[in-house]
Amino acid sequence: MSRKLVTAREDEKVAEVAEKMLHARVSSVVIMSDDNVAGIVTEKDFVKFFALRVQHHAPIKLFMTRDVITIREDKSVNDARNIMLSNNIRHLPVVNTEGKLVGMLTTRDIIESVLTLI
Repeated sequence: MSRKLVTAREDEKVAEVAEKMLHARVSSVVIMSDDNVAGIVTEKDFVKFFALRVQHHAPIKLFMTRDVITIREDKSVNDARNIMLSNNIRHLPVVNTEGKLVGMLTTRDIIESVLTLI
């Protein structure tokens, strides 16, 4: 998992979140409400935003995925792979036992972990 997390507040604008992704060179941003995961936005979402002509000054909370699937940091890579496959997702926020965000697992991370075993 990557501990290089990019987060945004729910009231940040669509364009501000896109700029964060661009500058940090990441493919997703976790949207936070206080210290809790409230949503997620991925590069795939931004393609949809572009096609739907979403206003760049609108708050991201209007467009983020709200029912965020997460995994606890004490679970296995295989558990994460199964969650990602069964839910057809490429980004899986990682939380600690208190439910606080600690990292992000992507399909690329899983592929790299498998390659180290070969």
